[in-house]
Amino acid sequence: MFKQLICKSLPTAMCHGSCLTALPNGSLLCVWFGGSREGAADTEIYYSVGRPRYSVKRDKEQDRYRDHIHDGHVEEAISVTCEWTEPVCVTNMPEACWNPVLLVQHEHVLLFFKTGNRIADWKTMVMLSRADPIYWGQPRPLVAGDSSGGRGPVRTKPVILPSGRICAGGSLERRDWLSFCDYSDTYGISWNRSALLGLNLLNLPDEGEAAPETPLDPEFLPPISSQSFNGRGVIQPVLWQDKGRLHMYMRSTEGYIYSSVSDDEGQHWTNPQQTELYNNNSGFDVIRTPGGRLFMACNPVKGNWGARTPLALFMGREDGSRWEMFFRVEKGEGEFSYPSLTYTFNGLWVSYTYNRENIAVAFLTWREIAQCRKFRIV
Repeated sequence: MFKQLICKSLPTAMCHGSCLTALPNGSLLCVWFGGSREGAADTEIYYSVGRPRYSVKRDKEQDRYRDHIHDGHVEEAISVTCEWTEPVCVTNMPEACWNPVLLVQHEHVLLFFKTGNRIADWKTMVMLSRADPIYWGQPRPLVAGDSSGGRGPVRTKPVILPSGRICAGGSLERRDWLSFCDYSDTYGISWNRSALLGLNLLNLPDEGEAAPETPLDPEFLPPISSQSFNGRGVIQPVLWQDKGRLHMYMRSTEGYIYSSVSDDEGQHWTNPQQTELYNNNSGFDVIRTPGGRLFMACNPVKGNWGARTPLALFMGREDGSRWEMFFRVEKGEGEFSYPSLTYTFNGLWVSYTYNRENIAVAFLTWREIAQCRKFRIV
């Protein structure tokens, strides 16, 4: 496995919430938010471009094989290096910025992010760039006049369906936490929102009443915004499509990932159901590779505001019916959170928060993944 920190010197005291994607020219683009602390008004969106170099040995005898993971020839990257540009601040917003999300669409890249000092009042902004070089346009509201708490993708990359529809996992954080799907049939120009999905678990007092008798103590929680401490429900959905059905996994406060399914490309969804996958009330990511395999990066820890370590990789069936952990990217003390997955022909990439001090990336070749899972290539 190849692993490195993106920033040689971090331009801010805190960084978090990366999103990683592969560009058409083979480069990698990583974005995150950074500032003095999460939720501070000086928090902005930063990006860096990585240029990986693979030293590849090709085995001609293997050309007739499939590795059952990636839909392509079996190749092994003997060594990998990646040079990252110095971090560049791409925003200058009057309020805090949060959760940047990338979408590669033909020769363009869309950058979505939230802005607002209060999570409940988030607004979603979007910026446009050519895939190479990276010159960003001015941010504009994704949905003009929206005051719902944020539209469009909230944490993970949207998916583009075969029909051309763009589907994004969104969520709201107020008294209860609710998820939804935002979808666009106009290449991201206009958006429609599905009904809100919740757990109906909240029994908190109304505004102005006394707080719960045993509120969560910020001293024993990750260095997150205090606005999130006593929320409850499901947020930050991840989407993927399998055989025409659109699947949604959601972060929850209940110790497990929750799931929902849509049979009409995101317009209507089933009630959220608990899965067997642990969730520590922290972000995770799922990606589907061309061969049909699902990969997940997460902290496999049970409990509300559980530890954000270890950081592990899972592989699952196309419909998410079965998952197995095959690799731990990080397993020491610290915070290794909010992973973002992307893939190239050579293997799987993941970015993640490294103790809020840097953004880390790790890379595994398809052969390394197969070896971790003890596959026999025949």
